[in-house]
Amino acid sequence: MLEKLCELNNIRLTKEQIKKFNTYKELLKKWGKRINITSILDDEGIETKHFFDSIVGIKAFKKAGIELKGKEIADVGSGGGFPGIPLAIMVPESRFTLIEPRHKRVVFLEQVKRALNLSNVEIVGKRVEEISNKKFDILTMRAVEDPEDAAKITKRFLDEGAVLCIYRGKEPFKENLKGLNIRNINLELKGVNFSRHFLFITKGDRYGNKN
Repeated sequence: MLEKLCELNNIRLTKEQIKKFNTYKELLKKWGKRINITSILDDEGIETKHFFDSIVGIKAFKKAGIELKGKEIADVGSGGGFPGIPLAIMVPESRFTLIEPRHKRVVFLEQVKRALNLSNVEIVGKRVEEISNKKFDILTMRAVEDPEDAAKITKRFLDEGAVLCIYRGKEPFKENLKGLNIRNINLELKGVNFSRHFLFITKGDRYGNKN
């Protein structure tokens, strides 16, 4: 399913990447029965709603004119590793810090890192507000109810020039955030019955004007 969806949407997967995604899927199914990582534990659901959904962020970044390669990227509230781990598999040239405060999920993420041999991934068992010794180029967040809260907890990094990318499933964000620039990127995807919306938040005009 994942290979087919990627092919339909002009995303290339290598054999090694496919192997890593298969290993990741089996770990999710195994651990998901023991701890609350995700309610989606069937093969098609994992490949479509977690893996593919995470990967298409690459297309959104490209559409926004933001280079992913060679960057320091933080996945905030990583949970089961989405979108951080799929992006780390797809963009090995960048370094990913998965920020997750819940201990059981940190243990799971460490296991995934080892099993997939992801040398470009670091797991940090803290809240993003507690991190003071790192600087990031890009922040990703998924399943965010309130973008304003997301901007507040990542303010220090936005002030330092980072761009925050929020994966949104329902509709574009139509409000304003004081002192911040907002750009909505919408993707119409082939092979699935959902659209994907991405909200890019920056301080200043680093990645273009609000539109």
